Amino acid sequence: MNKITLKGTIRNIQPSHKIQDIEYEKADLIVPRVEGKEDVISLRFKKFSNVYTEDQEIELEGNVRSYSHPLDNGKNKVDIYVFTYFDVPKTEEGEETPKNAFEIDGRICKKDGIRTTQNGKQNIHFLLANNLIIEGSNQKLNSYLPCIAWGKLARVIDKMAVNDKVVVKGELHSRPYRKKLSEAEDDYEIRVAHELVITSIEKQEQ
Repeated sequence: MNKITLKGTIRNIQPSHKIQDIEYEKADLIVPRVEGKEDVISLRFKKFSNVYTEDQEIELEGNVRSYSHPLDNGKNKVDIYVFTYFDVPKTEEGEETPKNAFEIDGRICKKDGIRTTQNGKQNIHFLLANNLIIEGSNQKLNSYLPCIAWGKLARVIDKMAVNDKVVVKGELHSRPYRKKLSEAEDDYEIRVAHELVITSIEKQEQ
């Protein structure tokens, strides 16, 4: 299980890569939050499946994936993105499409301890390993998705164990941060990290 529903404005549509004869594109989806902030969600899709143009407001279903690629310094960078065929979410009559909502199953493959912020809020970070069977084939896609939970839910997850099978729900958020490139104070670049903000977790039978 790996499904996310998003509603926002599509921007920065550009070529991504090509596999055999199939061209892929990428774009940003600007998704507003209730409190006024915006999440910048990375989209990937087959070029022929995109019927939209810049700055259109759209609704879509897709799945959350991770991609690891090597950097010049020998380390790996993991990108989180949503792959979509631009399927429109199905809703009941009078029901509104959620702007940002996912449901994903998997196993906890790495878990940190509880942290407390300066203002006293508790959180926990963990990695969720999700196995996705590609539609129309037997290909299995493994994604390792960074997750964060807060408050009471963080304390519940703290009692869980690595390799526990779970189903999680929540929102996919983006977070800008400064990446230092050298010891010089002004030598940095602004990057964007993505993480699954967990609002519900259910433990499954192994």
